[in-house]
Amino acid sequence: MTNNESRKENDREEIGVKRLLSAKDVAEILGISVKTVHKLVREGKLGCVQVTSKERRFTEEQVRAYIESRTKIIRVDRERGRSVSSVPKKGGERGCKAKSFEAQVKGSLVEELEALCR
Repeated sequence: MTNNESRKENDREEIGVKRLLSAKDVAEILGISVKTVHKLVREGKLGCVQVTSKERRFTEEQVRAYIESRTKIIRVDRERGRSVSSVPKKGGERGCKAKSFEAQVKGSLVEELEALCR
């Protein structure tokens, strides 16, 4: 690093200006595309510094705030949850219900015929 570069860094630290990230940098950090970064800004989910009408820059704090807003805390020590019942396969329970319905209809018809024959 040259003396001139170190002087620039010292000047930047003195006035409190931090490094601004480009949309490409933010996209790499978040693992998303640059288009998605701009979409998040338009939706108000990600803050930015509007440098020009087309240029946006991001502070580390803005990126951290977005990450924290999207972070969910998952409790690992919670009690065992309910078991999830799966949907029956084709021809499974529905087929059995259809057969039992047919048997009920046939049974009631047989009972009616027997009643008529008596």
